[in-house]
Amino acid sequence: MKGFVRVLAVAVSVALILVVGWKLGQGRTGTDAATCAAKVTEVRGIVGSEKEPFLRDSRVTEIFKCAGLRLRIDPTGSREMVDLLAGDSVKYDFAFPSSTPAAEKIKSVLNVKESYKPFSSVMGVATFKDTAEVLRRAGVVQTVGGQDVISVSKLIDLDRAGTSWKKLPGNESSANGNVVLMRTTDPADSNSAIMFLSIVSAVLNGDKPVASAASVTKVLPDMCRLMADQGLKPDTSGVLFEEYLTGGPTRTPIALVYESQFLDKVSTQRVPPDGQHVLLFPSPTVYAWHELVPLSDGGRKVGEMLRDDDTLKDLAAEYGFRPQGRTLADRPNPPVVVEPPAYKILETMLDRAAGCAE
Repeated sequence: MKGFVRVLAVAVSVALILVVGWKLGQGRTGTDAATCAAKVTEVRGIVGSEKEPFLRDSRVTEIFKCAGLRLRIDPTGSREMVDLLAGDSVKYDFAFPSSTPAAEKIKSVLNVKESYKPFSSVMGVATFKDTAEVLRRAGVVQTVGGQDVISVSKLIDLDRAGTSWKKLPGNESSANGNVVLMRTTDPADSNSAIMFLSIVSAVLNGDKPVASAASVTKVLPDMCRLMADQGLKPDTSGVLFEEYLTGGPTRTPIALVYESQFLDKVSTQRVPPDGQHVLLFPSPTVYAWHELVPLSDGGRKVGEMLRDDDTLKDLAAEYGFRPQGRTLADRPNPPVVVEPPAYKILETMLDRAAGCAE
């Protein structure tokens, strides 16, 4: 009988632990059934592809569901997003592009005044430890404000001179005979390549954002060469990042990516903890603000929750983003930052760059 009592007591204790643990888990995510909305409404958004893993995370969708919202998202490139919304915006409750210029264009086209900036991602250069040392000897990797950075002006000089990786000091045994340049996505499709053009054009314009068609004409020859020398370019930042992770330093020695991609601790597409994969800031760099434009009351609620909910901010940080108003120890601020051009200037730049020969 005493043995039975002991077994029963253990079983009750385990059950209590499980119940308490479940309650604590519910409290952490704010999805306790007793406090959740009784009615759930579908909200549909068109979003930049780099945010898809975060918005599809079951913890994120549960928080929104508890608030009465079921997220349905259509990932697409930020530039294509503008065209799709211009043709048919009524089926969407919000647009969530990857940069302020794209958001400003959407607001202008759809006559929307408000928006939300819940988090950002700095543009970074994904490279390798040995590659960074090769670039340091060539003067491309420099120390600015106590941080190692990639000098964009030095990369432009190497591209102008047609310098290949094999011609860099101490790198003569390299199998890479391509010109030294930063790999990017296709600017016709991807916001990260538009950020690349923003960075390069500012450097070519005396470290100031390009603000006129005349300035676009001045910087266009170098921009065309920097894009054309890459040859075929990936359509999305996700494909480019996968090339970096799987292709190694010979195929993709340096690539312009979102900092969030490199620091993402959740998605399957993660950087291995081998000490060989390195993230540096380009100098200068730009912040890519992920700006949500509400197109309905439901979309407005999504924007408010992403901006204000502390648990959603924590999860965004897990995915490598920088939540607005948060200081994160693993994310130092880049030493040199420029603003991207206004969307009208970017459109001119992109239209002119589309004529560059591949």
